[in-house]
Amino acid sequence: MYCSIQVIIMNDPGTKGFWTQLKKRKVVRVALAYILVSWFVMQVGEIALEGLGLPPWTLTLTIVLLLLGFPVALVLAWAYEITPMRVRKDSASFVESIIESEDNLDSAPSIAVLPFDDMSEKGDQAYFCEGIAEEILNALDTIANLRVASRMASFQFGGKQADIREIGKKLNVQNVLEGSVRKSGDNLRITTQLINARDGFHIWSSQFDRKLVEIFDIQEEIANSIAKALSLSLKRKINQSQQQVDPKAYDFFLRGLHYFARHTTQDNIYARQMFKQAIDIEPEFGRAWAGLSYTYGFSYMYFNASDVNRAEARRTSLQALKLAPELAESHVSAGIASCMNQDYANADSEFEKAIELDPKHYEAWYFFGRTKVHEGDLARALKLFHRASRVRPEDFQSVLLQAQLYTSLGQTSKAMEVTRKGIKLVRAVLELNPDDNRALNMGAFALLRLGEKEEAEQWILTSMRNAPMDSIIQYNGACFFSLAGEVERALDCLEDCLIKVGNISRDWLLHDSDMDNIRDNPRYEKIISSFPD
Repeated sequence: MYCSIQVIIMNDPGTKGFWTQLKKRKVVRVALAYILVSWFVMQVGEIALEGLGLPPWTLTLTIVLLLLGFPVALVLAWAYEITPMRVRKDSASFVESIIESEDNLDSAPSIAVLPFDDMSEKGDQAYFCEGIAEEILNALDTIANLRVASRMASFQFGGKQADIREIGKKLNVQNVLEGSVRKSGDNLRITTQLINARDGFHIWSSQFDRKLVEIFDIQEEIANSIAKALSLSLKRKINQSQQQVDPKAYDFFLRGLHYFARHTTQDNIYARQMFKQAIDIEPEFGRAWAGLSYTYGFSYMYFNASDVNRAEARRTSLQALKLAPELAESHVSAGIASCMNQDYANADSEFEKAIELDPKHYEAWYFFGRTKVHEGDLARALKLFHRASRVRPEDFQSVLLQAQLYTSLGQTSKAMEVTRKGIKLVRAVLELNPDDNRALNMGAFALLRLGEKEEAEQWILTSMRNAPMDSIIQYNGACFFSLAGEVERALDCLEDCLIKVGNISRDWLLHDSDMDNIRDNPRYEKIISSFPD
């Protein structure tokens, strides 16, 4: 299954893992530098001893102090990141403190931001309205003591005539922000309303009539107004790194976000085109470079594991880091690219930096967890996926991946318990969006593990009908029937996948354990020989 994780022990998590940590934390580099500097000091000290007429014990004292300082330097290098510019607390320690914390996110003030309504004359600005709402959502998410419902959860109510109080109950939030956008040429009218989800009364509302070039100022003003209304404080400016971005570039960027959020093969291609358009207009637009890197990374992981996708993910992530090192997205894109290139030490470091910049960045926790799976550190991966599900409680992916890891660790009863929890989350998504193919796909496999084969088959077939040309969904159909023991149906799906799309790599097929039940079938051998390398 492409959307799950292959639990393969890639290396020894013992001595090798410790050596990796030493290198990642720059302990080895600091040790070598300390030795060289100490040698230099002793040479200078010996010369100064004679020239200044110092007593002989001075050099002995210097050597003793240097020896005593050596272990201290190593300890500091382990706990702190030492750079030519400054010494700062090691991000790994920061991440660990968050993982081990017992914070009660459920009791914090909470808000959901709904996608804004498109009031434009042609009704063709849905992507722009969603983008504005998402940017405000992201700004509010920087408030430490505010729980913000994710885009995945709140945007499911877009276009639906639902009562605010009902939305509040389903999303488990106290407040809801809704609004509308009228975009005409360079003119904008944005109307917003903050509503108490418990009683339906308005807390704050405002209307903004501005030019398109002022969009960032409007977003910041809205976010600050909401924070003030909730007696909270916005810690940083919204979109700080892109205040001077060309509005046309920003428009393409929002289009890219719109397509990327759909997570299909074709939409990923559209997203890539939009991010490239944004970069053509604004070459130093760091967030667009990070978005572009995401599209290559996701293509490699889910659609087409080619060397081109891997190389482009790395190239574009490095550009994002260069232009916007203060953004968590840049470091996440670099972490994904490093993992794809099996540079796990650097991947770990980038995800840690992303979390340090934004502790509530879901993708940082999620892909950090996937990286730890590749490293063979399943226990650590489990903790990271757990934290990801704390950051985004409505997300079924991190929960179902936890279930897979519990199974791999031999904790069968716990795996079943967590699988049932994941299924509840999937059902909540499907209640609002019955055609959510990711939910249908992952949910089908989870139901199969629970022994609910009939409903599981309905879900997998629905997803396949919804997206007949999506290679991953069709391939997952083959995996499903293979696991269900229906060999001929699995082979039919695999053959159909090849005929229709044909971009699943043969290497993945050869190593996917979901195919074990059909591997010895002569038909399988014939089909797999036709797949590209």
